[in-house]
Amino acid sequence: MNLDNLVTQDKEESGEWFPVELYGKRQDFDLLILGDDSDTVTKFSRERMKKIKEIAAKEKKSNGDFSDETLDSMLDMNDEAVLIRIAGIRGWKKEYDKKGKVIGEAEETVTLNGKELKNDKESFKLLITKIPEIKEFILSKARDRTNFLSEPSRN
Repeated sequence: MNLDNLVTQDKEESGEWFPVELYGKRQDFDLLILGDDSDTVTKFSRERMKKIKEIAAKEKKSNGDFSDETLDSMLDMNDEAVLIRIAGIRGWKKEYDKKGKVIGEAEETVTLNGKELKNDKESFKLLITKIPEIKEFILSKARDRTNFLSEPSRN
């Protein structure tokens, strides 16, 4: 019995392109998303847990509350958890026939607020800051292992 069709690790490492869907509508751009089991995400998660443990030990007040600065720092870590999973962005210009059916696609530059989004952390940060809804999309794709299944074996 060949189990190749159950492998997810390879695609989680290199990432998988997903057409972005927001507010129930498919958008004209894709994101390259790393899976939660990729080495990059796993390493980030371990380091994050260590930081949280250190922060909790240093900043915890006697009444069990954290300072506002500590909470802000922890919320910033949530954005980092999303950013670490984004590995690329690409846009599409679609051509439609008279009935509204897509008859052609060409790669296109993605812009936001007049700024070209590149494959870098600064662009990805702008994306998740200006479009918070995209965070849930990214995390849901990264967490679902079936999104990273290898192609079925041809045996």
